[in-house]
Amino acid sequence: MSNFPKTVFCLAIVVGVIVVGFVIFSNFENSSTISSEKIMNDNVAVKKIMNDNVAVKKIIDSSLSASNVQFVPRLEHNFNFFLTPGDYVRLTEQGIEELEDEVRIELKSDMMEEYDLISAPDSAVVIYPTFTAAAYSEPGFYTFFRDQCDESCITDLSFANPTLHFTSSSIATQLLYLLEYDFLLDETVDKNPEILKNYDKIILLHNEYVTKKMFDAISTHPNIIYLFPNALYAEIDVNHDEQTQTLIRGHNYPEFEIRNGFDYEIEQRFHDYEYDTDCIDWEFIEFENGYALNCYPDLMIHTDLNIALKVKELTKN
Repeated sequence: MSNFPKTVFCLAIVVGVIVVGFVIFSNFENSSTISSEKIMNDNVAVKKIMNDNVAVKKIIDSSLSASNVQFVPRLEHNFNFFLTPGDYVRLTEQGIEELEDEVRIELKSDMMEEYDLISAPDSAVVIYPTFTAAAYSEPGFYTFFRDQCDESCITDLSFANPTLHFTSSSIATQLLYLLEYDFLLDETVDKNPEILKNYDKIILLHNEYVTKKMFDAISTHPNIIYLFPNALYAEIDVNHDEQTQTLIRGHNYPEFEIRNGFDYEIEQRFHDYEYDTDCIDWEFIEFENGYALNCYPDLMIHTDLNIALKVKELTKN
């Protein structure tokens, strides 16, 4: 993905919204997923396939631990929203609509029937973009792309402590986790790409940086949902013992004319959709072995539950 200006990271949920000025400090220990009240009575069987949901929950909580101040927009929304105290002050007292920190979303008790309609189907898995999260850290790949660092910034970069941001599909990750999708981390797929054969549907987030093993396993799966453009864009090499990654090819490296590191025609076909973050005329476009969304939805996916419904319904099988 190209370097986004800082304002892009300011989540669009607050633009044009007048906020009611009361604060609720919330305890999230038991509210992260629908555990006590399952959103699907028909899907309560214990899943036999391993997943990384505990690890993803840890990423969410560690990244959003400071987002604990609830704000209530006058306009109706599909989720409860929680800001960091600093962003709450910027929004409600200073009139600044641009947020500096990430937003946490939580389920609303009066929306359970709606959530049930879009909850996770059987045998679908979401791949969390651990490697992409690391690539966007500073100093990291983009420090190099901005000519502010030499190749040391794209060599042996640690992915040991992944974080949740716009560039790693923050809101989409939270939404799909709350809807009880299975998750796998990038590194799990790289270590054992055969695991994807256990799933009927693969959902990609902004998995921009992947290994060749991951690319081969994902791109040949018969049922892929590209929820974000720009996935499978550049090749990296990974050292699992050291938990580090190195850029190999792609994103104008090692030669400027190289775009997709795998020369992957399907990604190139949909690449420019990444610059549309409004998703006003969103649609899933069918291709040979899946569907691709024609925009980058992380600023608005929580506002239109039809996107999650389509993710659930679409299949090539």
